[in-house]
Amino acid sequence: MTGALIFLVGGALGGLMLGALGVGTALIAVPLLTLVLPWLGVPAESAPLTALATSMAVVAVTSVSSVLSHHRLGNVEWPVFRVTILASLAGVALGSAVATHLPAAALRLAVGGFLLYTAWRMVVGGKAKSNIPSAGMAGAGAYRLGGALIGVAGSFIGAGGGVLMVPFLSGRGHAMTRAVATSTAIGLPVTVLGAMLYTGLGLRDGVHLPGQIGYLHLPAFLEIGVASALTAPFGARLASRIPAALLKRIFAVLLVPLALKIAVG
Repeated sequence: MTGALIFLVGGALGGLMLGALGVGTALIAVPLLTLVLPWLGVPAESAPLTALATSMAVVAVTSVSSVLSHHRLGNVEWPVFRVTILASLAGVALGSAVATHLPAAALRLAVGGFLLYTAWRMVVGGKAKSNIPSAGMAGAGAYRLGGALIGVAGSFIGAGGGVLMVPFLSGRGHAMTRAVATSTAIGLPVTVLGAMLYTGLGLRDGVHLPGQIGYLHLPAFLEIGVASALTAPFGARLASRIPAALLKRIFAVLLVPLALKIAVG
């Protein structure tokens, strides 16, 4: 199987998962890119950062289609978006700036451990609250703090932070479908900024490889991005038809391999 075909298949599956669960493209793209890019001539030492930059660019493209679909379905909590987005952008900027200066092993273990805890909470946690406090009132500080921390974490896993934002919003009483939709909306500008920052980091580091701009791998970006954008709307429609309890269990199961992948490197 050629690299292009691998990226197209992976992108299609990732788009379905992103639309339905608010996470998926990065879950597939980062390990896939890390594995396949060295086959395509990318030096092994720069493959992880190339995977992060390319994954965030792909998630940004995929999120456009998914956000539009969720918006048409009335699932996005725009007040939450407005309260959270600036803090999330600040978090991803901070995370991108410090990522290369932190002990990689300790960071992987911390994020992986948190994801495993999150998966456990999604399975055994209680029912969502029926009354949601207004994001513009007393709960605004919690949304901003959560958004900032999730932005930092997202910068380390090549995503918009959906693996953390969805359970965060669900835990604050938002229905699972709305949590997925709102997380995807927040993740769109977050991943755009993250991709730009990592691409700039590559230019700063003098990365000049065929088919790349800094750490952004253009062929992989186009192939995974197009396939993901085409399938994300189908995932968004699927999210409106799956019972919330089942959706939570699927989400929790998907978190486990991601957590283990991050933890072991």
